[in-house]
Amino acid sequence: MKRLVLLEASLETVPEEIAYHADVIRAARLRKKRAEEMLLEDYLHFRAIRKLKLAEKRGRPDIIHRCLLLALDSGVFEEIYVHTVAGRIIRVSGETRLPRTYERFRGLMEKLFREGRIEANGRVLLEIVDARLEEVAGKRAVLLRESGARLSRKERCEIIRSADSICLGAFPHGDYEERTLKAMKRVREISLGEESYSSLYALCRVLCCFDF
Repeated sequence: MKRLVLLEASLETVPEEIAYHADVIRAARLRKKRAEEMLLEDYLHFRAIRKLKLAEKRGRPDIIHRCLLLALDSGVFEEIYVHTVAGRIIRVSGETRLPRTYERFRGLMEKLFREGRIEANGRVLLEIVDARLEEVAGKRAVLLRESGARLSRKERCEIIRSADSICLGAFPHGDYEERTLKAMKRVREISLGEESYSSLYALCRVLCCFDF
């Protein structure tokens, strides 16, 4: 079973400490929602986000939306896990069909955070699970990291195809946090190249390894 783990994903609801910020209150009134029930979004809450720890990694749920659409469309992964920047873990069934538009995706994620799971026809498609990152990644995992081992394309793809789990970041800027690296300490690290790539492009490069 091939598994994808999207690490430190910029996906969360508005944290309590900024729920009363003017930008957040304004957005909540427009959407007729409680502030804590809305997804944290940089383009709406950017001034409030500046007050948060790890601000550069927060407020970009659009990144995970695009990555999940690509991963699910590929059919490569039977199971996908989203590890959020706040430390929560979401299991996404490989049979899930996500909304193509961001607005509907946003509503679905807000429902997931509110209810804990999304079901359809008696099957759990998305759920927040009580699990540790080490357990989710497993023993035969590979971590994509800019500072990882530089290999030829053939070597890199052989490792990716043979791994049980492929782990990559789903945040806009920076490196993995120390707590994430600690959980990944027994995982092999490889690099895709000398540049810093977007999460979506990195995932595209991973999927290309399954096409030859």
